[in-house]
Amino acid sequence: MNGSDISSHVTDPARLAALRAVALLDTPTEEAFDRLSRLASRFASAPVALVTLVDSDRQFFKSCVGLPEPWLSSRQTPLSHSFCQYNRVAKQPLIIEDARVHPLFKENLAIRDLMVIAYLGIPLVTSDGYVLGSFCVIDHKPRHWSGEDVEVVENLAAAVMTEIQLRTEIAVRARGEETLRRQHEELGRAYRELEREAAERARTAEQLRQRDQMLIQQSRLAAMGEMINNIAHQWRQPLNLLGLLAQELPITYATEEFSEQYLESRVQKMMESIGHMSATIDNFRNFFCPEMEKVEFGISDVVEKTISLMGLTLKQVQINIEVAGNVNPVITGYPNQYAQVQLNILNNARDAFAERNVSSPKIEIRIAAEEGRSVLTVSDNAGGIPADAIDKVFDPYFTTKGPDKGTGIGLYMSKTIIEKNMGGSLTANNTEEGASFRIEV
Repeated sequence: MNGSDISSHVTDPARLAALRAVALLDTPTEEAFDRLSRLASRFASAPVALVTLVDSDRQFFKSCVGLPEPWLSSRQTPLSHSFCQYNRVAKQPLIIEDARVHPLFKENLAIRDLMVIAYLGIPLVTSDGYVLGSFCVIDHKPRHWSGEDVEVVENLAAAVMTEIQLRTEIAVRARGEETLRRQHEELGRAYRELEREAAERARTAEQLRQRDQMLIQQSRLAAMGEMINNIAHQWRQPLNLLGLLAQELPITYATEEFSEQYLESRVQKMMESIGHMSATIDNFRNFFCPEMEKVEFGISDVVEKTISLMGLTLKQVQINIEVAGNVNPVITGYPNQYAQVQLNILNNARDAFAERNVSSPKIEIRIAAEEGRSVLTVSDNAGGIPADAIDKVFDPYFTTKGPDKGTGIGLYMSKTIIEKNMGGSLTANNTEEGASFRIEV
């Protein structure tokens, strides 16, 4: 046994890790260990009994019965005062009868400072084979350690290791419980954070829903204003006709040309005008009637209704509308909302023509069915959407129109209706002549 072997043993990282795992270094004295030390001192008739844990640069006394001061109070010594560090082979006691004449220990400072003359130590070994220190008895005079002395100290050393293992298990369990407690707290914090985020998302979603509802209402009011303007245009001709007939009747009656045939023809014209006006009112009412559930409807039917409401207004500003496609794809959704989308697109085209003074304005509405989905394309020849605006046309409140000429919500709500309410898509792009909007549901 030489100094280099002892140094390697003491500083072995695995052994030091095992020592720290038992969590006994620098802990207070405990009666369970002191009781075993007192028993060893009494049965071996030794004045000193120690439970020693050997660290990398010191030895710590978990129990130190009979140790002189100042070591009793400090409960540790440097390794220069250690016999226990040499006690490194499992099941092999270290027996010294007179350290003063022992070649390995005669220079050890424990002889002078702790009065260690005779020493009997048993290694304290973990189940994994790591030596943590030793359980030892010390005498201040030379002596022969009997077989009975060795047996008593060995048995008590086994009891010491049982206590150490018990505390290790307790420490492991405590660390596990502490880890579980921290994990539980972290999970609790994470859960509360998720709840907070969920509540925040719910508030945001509600705010967005309320905003969309407000925008829908604004959009519907704007569309209603547009439709009222269309109705005014469509009613002007039949009202003028009714006015002329009302003026004509008394004149004809005064000239005695008021025949039954004449009356029938005039009544027929009046009823046609009234019927036209009544149909316009019905279309207007149906257009803005709230839709609670999705229904099946034909795309061509909605296109025809929208044109009937707006066609005259467009023709009065010389905008020609052409409808292409001889199919009528049937989809499930909200026909009035679908019509409102068309109305918004047609209004944008009309405003684009007015701003750019196009000589032969034309709008083409093409109806098609592709791979089981309906496709409605509305194209114009108004010059197209500016390149820096094509990616923003569906943003809320974005508009390229002049002041007081646009709210910037029509196309935003159109996209919301098609994509969120009906599960389709609404896109915009430029062609050689103008803008093109594609509705796919």
